[in-house]
Amino acid sequence: MGMSGSTAQVEKIILFKRPVMKGKNLRPEYGELLLKHGATGIEPLPLIDGVLCSLPNTPQIQELHAQDDIKALADNARIKLQPVSIISENIQFKSDHYQVIPWGIHRIGADLVWPKSGGERVKVAVLDTGADLEHRDLKGNIKGGVNILHPGEAPADDHGHGTHVCGIIAAVDNDFGIKGTAPKASLYPVKILNRQGEGSFAGIIRGLDWCLRHGIQLVNISFGTDEPNRALHEAVRRAAAGGIIIVAAAGNDGSYQSVDYPAAYPEVVAVAAMDEHDQLAYYSSLGPEIKLAAPGNRIMSTGTGGTFKRMSGTSMAAPHVTGALALLIALAPREKPADLLEMLISSAEKLTALDYGPNNAGLVRADQAASKLGEMTRTVDGSRLGGEDRPPSLVLRRSFPYRRTIFRRNIKTSQR
Repeated sequence: MGMSGSTAQVEKIILFKRPVMKGKNLRPEYGELLLKHGATGIEPLPLIDGVLCSLPNTPQIQELHAQDDIKALADNARIKLQPVSIISENIQFKSDHYQVIPWGIHRIGADLVWPKSGGERVKVAVLDTGADLEHRDLKGNIKGGVNILHPGEAPADDHGHGTHVCGIIAAVDNDFGIKGTAPKASLYPVKILNRQGEGSFAGIIRGLDWCLRHGIQLVNISFGTDEPNRALHEAVRRAAAGGIIIVAAAGNDGSYQSVDYPAAYPEVVAVAAMDEHDQLAYYSSLGPEIKLAAPGNRIMSTGTGGTFKRMSGTSMAAPHVTGALALLIALAPREKPADLLEMLISSAEKLTALDYGPNNAGLVRADQAASKLGEMTRTVDGSRLGGEDRPPSLVLRRSFPYRRTIFRRNIKTSQR
């Protein structure tokens, strides 16, 4: 935001009713319209048929909003990571040949899926502060990425949050440090938050645009805001329509009424955090939008400078779900990721602590989802479809009449 007074400038995201680009450039008529109303710093946002610009904070803004070609105006508000006060803890390993499987990965049964799937060839983007690109436990799985804040520069992490999230998803299995949920998935850090953990809605929109253009299958967003935003929702809708599954942290407000955005949008997988005792973490938001819960308390993962840390938050819960999805996608590459997500949700473990709201979300269980996936590869007479050298060809087809019956029969309750 600019200074107060008649010359103050406000950053706005303007959504148009038609595509904003003509070839590689902004439509001339749109540029002229914006300049006429005092716009400066005009940057196209093609994903949402919009532009980011600064406008004088005067009645001209409303005049611009009233133009026939304009669909909506939205604030380019700032977003900031919400740390949980009890963390973080640095960890020292005893030797160069010492590896730990964090408790959260055991709890969701990811390690039981590894003999069949490690998330091979699944492209996962982490919209965050970047990643430690030289970290011994990440380097082998980082296949690309982008720095949205400083185009042309590497998406290096100068904060630490993004590095920790990346490790939970896909830390390499190298007999050292930790092992991620999907240790063979391909990581693409997308740096949209700075060293203070701050960013903007426009940064998220640019990041999602990059993901669509680079064939990303899963996007992890371990941050949020309590402010809904029409431009952000439009970007989420279009990314989802393009086949991307977005997994997002519910938030650390401890609210039982609502979750943060973008997790609150229906196109997003909102994830709450559980502690080591199968209780909802005290900081975790738990609104009706929650689709899954996952371990989020004192989670061991990678830190900047080649280190390892424990951190807590719904930021740590979301990547467990992202990793679990990567395992399923690699296990059944011919199936639609949205169908595999449906299976992951339906196979979640029901816990008393999560018995809230109309959706009655459960704890993600990668092993139970993979087991159901195996059952769905059988024909009605019990013969096996495919073989060890061939992916299953009938996994979640809409015409398969026994799908919902099998889902219900195999839902498990907590063993505690």
